[in-house]
Amino acid sequence: MVDPATARSPRGAVRLNGIALDACESWEIVSRGGACADRFTIRLATAALPPGLGVDWFAAADALDAEIFASADPPPGWQPGEADRLMLGAVDDVSLDPLCGLVTLTGRDRTQRLIDVSFSVGYLNQTSSDIATALAKAHGLSPVVTATTTPIGTFYNQNHASLTQRCSAWDVLTELAAYEGFVAHVVGEVLYFEPLPAAGAGAYALVWQGGGDVAAANVTRLRLDRSLTLAGGVTVTVRSWHAREGQSYSAQWPQDGAGANALAYDFIAAGLTQDQCRSFAEARWREIAQHGLTLCAELPGDDGLDCRTLLTLSGTGTAWDGAYLPDCVERSLSTAEGYRMRVTARALLAG
Repeated sequence: MVDPATARSPRGAVRLNGIALDACESWEIVSRGGACADRFTIRLATAALPPGLGVDWFAAADALDAEIFASADPPPGWQPGEADRLMLGAVDDVSLDPLCGLVTLTGRDRTQRLIDVSFSVGYLNQTSSDIATALAKAHGLSPVVTATTTPIGTFYNQNHASLTQRCSAWDVLTELAAYEGFVAHVVGEVLYFEPLPAAGAGAYALVWQGGGDVAAANVTRLRLDRSLTLAGGVTVTVRSWHAREGQSYSAQWPQDGAGANALAYDFIAAGLTQDQCRSFAEARWREIAQHGLTLCAELPGDDGLDCRTLLTLSGTGTAWDGAYLPDCVERSLSTAEGYRMRVTARALLAG
């Protein structure tokens, strides 16, 4: 029996080119934390499409903008607003299944603007934050950018200039983010270029309560994994040639090594100083070692979790308890299964 005090009545809504549609049978959103564009799938019942927006309209449409909204427990008379919007993006493909009476739309968020156009441009004496701001504005996005100080030419060559060779703006941004220890991601029509979240910063809590005859948790499924391949430790070595100084530099992380059975990774990066080699080695070490402990959880959908939100797991009484950084958050809402969410995450290392 459902407890009325805890029962929810989630609602969702879809708009195409600003027009609200009541024909939506289900939708899914997959977010991967800045590694690529967030993707969405919308399924519409053809029999419920409004006049003027039938199958023939989809067959002839040149461009479609989609918005997806959701509220886990909306008030009476709920109307979707910007605070409820989970997705704003462009439709890439339209698929019609006439036998099932379904139109399926798939697409990506506004990261698509930064991915689909390749270009060549020179950067002269600009920092990563300068470039991120310029790229955001050039692609119709509002920049929210944490300032950096090192001229990006240092990363490419010692003349403080770089020429991208027919790559996308998103390739440039993700490469710069990796060098700075940042993450680049798009929400709505805003580009964020900022450091990774720190432990304890507004964490989303997963709580397991074992013991007794019945275990309890605020998840519907929970899987915890540990990589024995990484259990022996990881070492990362970075080597770089600094052309202006005419000298090579290298750094290892951890600086005191990680034991005889540690996996060794080597990276080569141009134009780094000794300090930058050390920072780069630590960043890559964290990126690899964090996959030693991972989790996958399924739970009721809400808007409190995304790939920029830290997770905390407690109550297992094991090494799995701790902070995690989401790699992927999947949301879905359907008439058959309600509002659901699935998250995979890797352990956030201390320090």
